[in-house]
Amino acid sequence: MAKRRGNNEGSLYQRRDGLWCAQVSLNGHRLTKYGKRQKECHDWIKQTLGKIDGGLTFEGTQLSLERFFEVWLNGKELARRPSTVNGYRRYARLYILPMLGKLRLQDILPGHIKQLYGLMKDQRKGARTIQLIHVTLHAALKQAVREGYLGRNPVDAIERPTVAQVEFPTLSPEQARQFLITATTSPFDTLFYIALTTGMRKGELLGLKWPDLDEEKSTLFVQRQLQRIPHKGYELVAPKTKAGRRKIKLGPKTLAKLLAYRSHQESLKQALGDGWQESGLMFTNSIGTFLDQSKVSKEFKKVLKRAGLPDMRFHDLRHTSLSSLLENGISINTTQNRGGHSKASTTVNIYGHTSARSQTEAAEKIEELVTPIEIELQ
Repeated sequence: MAKRRGNNEGSLYQRRDGLWCAQVSLNGHRLTKYGKRQKECHDWIKQTLGKIDGGLTFEGTQLSLERFFEVWLNGKELARRPSTVNGYRRYARLYILPMLGKLRLQDILPGHIKQLYGLMKDQRKGARTIQLIHVTLHAALKQAVREGYLGRNPVDAIERPTVAQVEFPTLSPEQARQFLITATTSPFDTLFYIALTTGMRKGELLGLKWPDLDEEKSTLFVQRQLQRIPHKGYELVAPKTKAGRRKIKLGPKTLAKLLAYRSHQESLKQALGDGWQESGLMFTNSIGTFLDQSKVSKEFKKVLKRAGLPDMRFHDLRHTSLSSLLENGISINTTQNRGGHSKASTTVNIYGHTSARSQTEAAEKIEELVTPIEIELQ
């Protein structure tokens, strides 16, 4: 009988068939690795012994991806926004775990991940979906490396799927004016107007409170947003990034419209009396509480249809606002700050088509400025 090895001991030998065999003893159990090259097995012994020194148990070597995801996601609830964790859960449940969930963490190879992406492509999943699968799996296995379950992240060996930049629809100045004229009969008239003039996201607009308005300085302070959490309802959460927490300057017409809306809301409060549920929110439903985001989107599309305008998303009001700034000579940095982007490169990537149009106008303008006037001699 072979002598049982203690922890922190390893052996390496070549079998008769040419394969190398590496073995490490852990908690009375033997871990085995086969490889074609001696160095491969030697490195495995070194990595495994390092993990054991870091606290790896035999049970940890048997941990499946499915079980690890369960623990990882529960821990993420304490450190990430609910919407982010829900996204991780969704992509794990729908795509990652059905194919890879039963595999042990130790056994996951780049080839398995390539097969997963190939299957998603065969099922005609979009490039963006595959990219989010990649992000979710990479984040989970990165944590597995930190905790000593893996020596390296197999996702690092896979090139991140690329997503083609899609040009989003926007309203022309004439269309925007037509939209706002039609929206005057809508209960969300002011909300739509503020969306167009500030470029704020829907959740940011619906998370505004009246103290966020500085009437003297004509600014709105964006410091929270409304999010719908599955099985919990609506919650107010902080901006995802530091750049999302910002002050947006308002023009005189925008400020006047907002103040008129506040007066209207005060009249509604008085009319309802005890029926009004004070939340402090700027944009509310008819009794003063959270405004349903889907209701806003449905009303937006109704206004578009009445105005005879092309169908688009509410979010495209933000695109219209920010792209219009660039088209009219506002700097990228100013547009970045107004939009709440962390990096100017994000603004450029999203609104690159706008910059291209501006470049064309710039080329024509410089020609106009420097080209000598042709004088026809008599």
